[in-house]
Amino acid sequence: MNREIGRITKKVIRILELDYDKEQPIFIGDANIKHMQERHPLDFERYGQKMEDIIKNPTYLARNQKKKSIEFIKEYKTQSDDYVLIAVRVSNNGVHFARTMYIMADEKVKKYLKHNYFHKF
Repeated sequence: MNREIGRITKKVIRILELDYDKEQPIFIGDANIKHMQERHPLDFERYGQKMEDIIKNPTYLARNQKKKSIEFIKEYKTQSDDYVLIAVRVSNNGVHFARTMYIMADEKVKKYLKHNYFHKF
């Protein structure tokens, strides 16, 4: 069952220079949740209940051109400064789904910073 967990807002559209005329809802389905639980169980256990807040109040936004996704990244000040990423992709039917969620590896955070992939929200 799909449920809405956020929106691609006008602010996100503007920051990422997306080619959207209006805001778009973001959904999550049972298959997406199962994927997150199986592929990133500890990350999902720790941050799964915060998905709506991550999408509504990210620290950073990014676009992954290769995977054709919009990335919502929230920095949590913990012992290790977790950067939690939710990747949103468009389905074949034109619906936006949260496809995955995980804590970014330090190397990936450094790469994003070095190449200016992060856009401050």
